[in-house]
Amino acid sequence: MIFFAFDLVFFQIGWIYGSVTEDILTGFKMHARGWISIYCMPLRPCFKGSAPINLSDRLNQVLRWALGSVEILLSRHCPIWYGYNGRLKLLERLAYINTIVYPITSIPLIAYCVLPAICLLTNKFIIPEVSSPEPLAFIHRIRMPCTYVLLCS
Repeated sequence: MIFFAFDLVFFQIGWIYGSVTEDILTGFKMHARGWISIYCMPLRPCFKGSAPINLSDRLNQVLRWALGSVEILLSRHCPIWYGYNGRLKLLERLAYINTIVYPITSIPLIAYCVLPAICLLTNKFIIPEVSSPEPLAFIHRIRMPCTYVLLCS
């Protein structure tokens, strides 16, 4: 069990189980209930952990974290809609949303890495040629607001 002082009264709070990443879920629910966390760096280490020693263990750990984050994203404890009646600050909510949504960012990353290889293998370019009018209209739409901002500032 973990003991915390809140308004000079001691409460006993345990880990919230049922998730692979119970530490994220426990911290999120504590912040949603109004607890404040601080960074503490004592001279003598309080806790010592272990880190993966090879690539296989590291990949297994990252996969477990990603599955736990997606599990929290799809559960009722998702930071997008959970805890609005609590005392969770906006930046704390955004930090938890970033942590939970982070594994999904691998999908555009894979597309970003695979698409140039597909273009090279099929000898097709995904961006239209500049001689056609469509890219010029797009460039004009981007250039005009940027020029306006630069001239007005």
